[in-house]
Amino acid sequence: MNDLNPSRPPPDSAPASGPLHRPEFRLALFGLAAVAAVYFGFLGLDVETSGMLVKRFGYHVMLLTFALWVLMLWRLWNRRAPGAGVAPREMLSAGLIIGLFSAMAISAEPFRSKVLYDEFVLQSTAFNMHFFRDTATMVRGYDILGAFLSLDNYLDKRPNFYPFLISLVHDLTGYRPLNAYWLNAGLYPVTLGVAYYLGRRLAGRWGAYLAVLLLGSLPLLGQNATGSGMELLNFCMILVVAALGGAYLRQPDETRLSALVLGTVLLAQSRYESAIYVLPAALIILVGWWKSGRAIMSWSAVVAPLLFIPFALQNKVLSNTRWMWELKENQDSRFSTEYLSKNLTGAKEFLFNTSQSFGNSLILTLLGLLALVWLVWHLLRWRPPLREIAGERLALLLLGLGAVANTVLVMFYYWSSFNDPMASRFSLPLYLVFAFAVVTAGAVLGRRWRAVPVALTALALLASVSAASRFALPLYSHTGIDEIEWERRVVAARGPGERLIITNKSTLPWLLLKTPSILVGRAGLVADRVQAQLEEDTFKEILVMQSFRPTTVDGDYQMVPEDRLPKGFDIEPLAERRFGTKLTRISRLVAINLSLAKPGESTVR
Repeated sequence: MNDLNPSRPPPDSAPASGPLHRPEFRLALFGLAAVAAVYFGFLGLDVETSGMLVKRFGYHVMLLTFALWVLMLWRLWNRRAPGAGVAPREMLSAGLIIGLFSAMAISAEPFRSKVLYDEFVLQSTAFNMHFFRDTATMVRGYDILGAFLSLDNYLDKRPNFYPFLISLVHDLTGYRPLNAYWLNAGLYPVTLGVAYYLGRRLAGRWGAYLAVLLLGSLPLLGQNATGSGMELLNFCMILVVAALGGAYLRQPDETRLSALVLGTVLLAQSRYESAIYVLPAALIILVGWWKSGRAIMSWSAVVAPLLFIPFALQNKVLSNTRWMWELKENQDSRFSTEYLSKNLTGAKEFLFNTSQSFGNSLILTLLGLLALVWLVWHLLRWRPPLREIAGERLALLLLGLGAVANTVLVMFYYWSSFNDPMASRFSLPLYLVFAFAVVTAGAVLGRRWRAVPVALTALALLASVSAASRFALPLYSHTGIDEIEWERRVVAARGPGERLIITNKSTLPWLLLKTPSILVGRAGLVADRVQAQLEEDTFKEILVMQSFRPTTVDGDYQMVPEDRLPKGFDIEPLAERRFGTKLTRISRLVAINLSLAKPGESTVR
């Protein structure tokens, strides 16, 4: 992403001879690829076939895309200009600042899921990608002849770039659930590093420090460093694509174009709404053509539409599988104007909150809004020629518009009120816009008033100090995760051995540990099989997880109806603990009387 050495032309600066290298020929092939992608992605295949193709081949397309992207990044790195990097002293200071924020975020709390079940689903998809190269989430799993096989797999709705990266970590280091958390722990300093690079391109060294201070002091961003969600990857990829877009606009060529295009394909598969950024990236490419005075087409750009086919097919499956929408009983649409008022109220409460109850940054919100208002006024007043806008500024402007469009879109989504602890993550793209609006406005105003950069940096330092104590606060809904983690610890303390877990929460937390698990309802349906496994000592023990709700102020509890086992299941309590107002109990299955175990009949034990 650095400038090339001006004393020597880059290898692809002049078009090679031959029809395969002519831009007209490649543009024609690009058009054919786009038509094919639209047909196969949206029109030509039914829902069942679409799901099967993504499950079987989605991993391989992702691997190809990622491998090509890494190759292009490697080429860019090898072609950097000698001496174009930062000085060792600046590198050291930047590393210390980024390392300090990373240590603060990663040490704030133990690795743990932040969004109940969502992150377990992502890890499950990574499990199948690693072991079977299938893009699917498991429902059940059993150890068969020493190999744990996932069964009844289905294509999940969540984008696949993050699970793919987890599977790569599994491939390199061996399978362990903690790899998902270590991946995010590593992505956090990378994210701040890319922010430093962009800030430096916008406003020099002080702009780099300001960008890191503003984003590093955002508790919501740091919270994701110890989780296993896809939000941090999405945030990082927006920054990376902005950096690649800026490098391309500074000197358009095929290598930079390929890196930008492939990075955009991966960004589109980082979060549901991130397909929005395809349009800003396309505008960046067209501006690059206009600046260079010629159409630039690389082979990676030619095949890019085909690389989007798995993404389109997966969204077709989602759009036609209503149970994946996870709507409430009184809702019939994922997006509607009916949700706008509540979401706007929630956004206002979150962004301007002064308490310790949210992972927001009030200073970043206020500075960002002021900077955005001033930048809009500045652009309308001076209207600088497009050719004179620096590459990174234009790339960030276009991708920033995409981030704003992303935020507007989620305001119409049924579950995106920022004051919901598990939905506040949807505000991260907006905070990215705020941070770089402050850096850009500070760079422009700093030419006239040197005190502006100093004042902004001081306010960013204040935000960092005030945020330090909030990184360790549970700024999300954690009761359900606490319950699952306690159950895991209790089971682990009972020593190694084959077990079957019967639960009504989710089987995934246990399947990820290669421990067979079934739901309470299914245990009643297959009571004869469970009895046979119990009598034949197939498992060391069969454990049952059940929850109880309070019924009186005197401390009386009643079992959650969905957790009740059928009659005939004889259990022995082992441990119990209260979480909030709910009581959780772990019991051991002792015996099953099949004459009493009839599906649909249940009793509290």
